[in-house]
Amino acid sequence: MLEYDFLEVKKYELLEDNNYTRDDRDFYISKTQKKVFSFQRISNESIAWLEQEINQENTSGEWQFFCTNYPSEGLQADIISPYS
Repeated sequence: MLEYDFLEVKKYELLEDNNYTRDDRDFYISKTQKKVFSFQRISNESIAWLEQEINQENTSGEWQFFCTNYPSEGLQADIISPYS
């Protein structure tokens, strides 16, 4: 259990070190990269996966969502509205 908590903390530190903002609905959001990661997806994936996705440039110009359960368009709009 202690190792799990340590890994989760490292994931959150990685996001924060790369200018991701934690919002109150369990998402980490990057306005500059236009990426949104859900806490559940972060928890389910490895640090290596997370680092790869953070470092992968978003060339689409559209917001990208990395979620276990993909949010509806309305929820997506609600999540990103403070950052658009």
